Amino acid sequence: MGCGVSVPESTTPEVPQDGYFKESLNGAGLMPPQVCDGRSTIILTSEDTITVVTSPTVVRAARLVYTQVLVTVTEEAVDKPKTGEEGAFELPESEFEDGRLGVIEAEAIRTCRYLTVEEHYCDDEFPAHYSSLFFSSRIEVDVQWKRPFELQEEPHLFVDGASRRDVVQGELSDCWFLSSCAAVARTPKLLERVVPPDQSLKGEGYTGLVVCRFWRFGEWVLVCVDDRLPTKDGHLIFARSSDPTEFWVALLEKAYAKLHGSYEALEGGQSMDAMVDLTGGLAERLEIAEMPDKMKLYKLLNKASKNGAFITASRKGDWKMSYKTDEHGLVDGHAYTVSGVATVSHQDMGHVHLVRVRNPWANGAEWNGEWADSDDKWKGVSDYQMKKLGRTNIEDGEFWMSYKDFCDQFEEVSVCTIGPDFDKDGTVDHVEQVKAIKGEWVKGVSAGGSRNDFEKFATNPQYLLTVTEPDTKDDNVCSVLVGVMQEHRRSHRHLGVKMQQIGVVLYRTEDPEHRLPATHFFYNYEEGTSGVYINFREVLCRVELNPGHYVIIPATFLPDSPGHFMVRVYSPKSFDLKMLPNELSLK
Repeated sequence: MGCGVSVPESTTPEVPQDGYFKESLNGAGLMPPQVCDGRSTIILTSEDTITVVTSPTVVRAARLVYTQVLVTVTEEAVDKPKTGEEGAFELPESEFEDGRLGVIEAEAIRTCRYLTVEEHYCDDEFPAHYSSLFFSSRIEVDVQWKRPFELQEEPHLFVDGASRRDVVQGELSDCWFLSSCAAVARTPKLLERVVPPDQSLKGEGYTGLVVCRFWRFGEWVLVCVDDRLPTKDGHLIFARSSDPTEFWVALLEKAYAKLHGSYEALEGGQSMDAMVDLTGGLAERLEIAEMPDKMKLYKLLNKASKNGAFITASRKGDWKMSYKTDEHGLVDGHAYTVSGVATVSHQDMGHVHLVRVRNPWANGAEWNGEWADSDDKWKGVSDYQMKKLGRTNIEDGEFWMSYKDFCDQFEEVSVCTIGPDFDKDGTVDHVEQVKAIKGEWVKGVSAGGSRNDFEKFATNPQYLLTVTEPDTKDDNVCSVLVGVMQEHRRSHRHLGVKMQQIGVVLYRTEDPEHRLPATHFFYNYEEGTSGVYINFREVLCRVELNPGHYVIIPATFLPDSPGHFMVRVYSPKSFDLKMLPNELSLK
């Protein structure tokens, strides 16, 4: 036993997995009943007599009495929320296999570049064909695939660098991706790592081959496409740049579509996933309604924006209505880029908190309420402040609105930082070390599921985290951020990868040489957890730990759910991280 206390088997709580789910009230899918945390008291007397009681008023007389808590936990799981822009058809899901769809090795790209002047690269894996557009029976007529030099006399990958204003959405419902592109475009050096600028679209060095890079499951991978783009009547059908001679937006969207199997597969996704794919950073989704302290959220967004974080926001709604605006000028089921956060001084209203938002449609579909481009309230703001804000009055899809209206109109914000934000204040904190270890949940071996069954939970992979130095001399705690990412790379064009409901739990240990046994969980509370299990690609856990040894346990909600995962650990001070081997595998 982890605490030196022995308990009869009959006291071990049993939570059956079968029949655990019930229909959720909001129609989002199946979810379990409310979480509960039952606690009993174990009385250990000097005569080593154990009495298990359910009420603290029942205590046996003894010379010395020590109490311990018997922990029982009923954990819950939920399905990730719909984005609102999912298409009419959704890809059937399958188990993860090789995951290399769309990825190419550097050597293969070098081979493709050796073409004659008359030849232009044609991508056989993602051809200029209907199958690259749609996986469903959706019909798109009169599509012609054209190269940039066939559309513009002088095409360029970038014109005067990259900007959020470049991104213009087309007929595809992939604003979750394009709003992320616009967010990352505020840092051109990062975007140029994804789309290397030294690629010709005409003339010397031109081959018709375009290479992009995406961060996928712990590594930067290469994706190459040819530069043939779907058009109709001589115009691009899908995403484009606001400058018709610039093509980085359209070609990046095509490369991302190849990773997903088709353009249609990009309909309906999570902005935080796209931002991680473009940066390799850490992203988190924040539900606005679930944050009672709205001022705390504002301070977080303000700091995050000023410190270079990438932020998007989305609205609830039906994807069928995402082609038109509501009475406020906003689009239901749509993702926007948060391009600025500021506080202005108004001559009558005092200090006012504002948020600048950009619609990837990049047209006149803009907020028409208070603080809109033409609102009279701007007359009370000095010219100096307006110049500092970069305020314009043009129909480009970008607008300011009050923070209160922002909270009323938007459902969630997704924040992506290149490094960790330990205390969740919007500032990327100093990092001394970053370590990552990949692992696997194996059915019947190491896929133990959640703590609804402690015996099975103990079979999950376990990782020893050792922290020795506090953040500061005045404080004896170490800030640590732990992320667990499940494998997500696509294997087939016509099948999506099934996403498990995942979570991570941290426990302190006094025995760094061995795995934690099931008995440890009955008598010890966790030091930190990612919370409700959810089928996000990555879940995060922030903790402040005293120097010592800790065990990280990543898990799926249901047992015997196989999959691959990666543990990422960040800390402002040095630490050690290693896998604790299963004792059975050593015999």
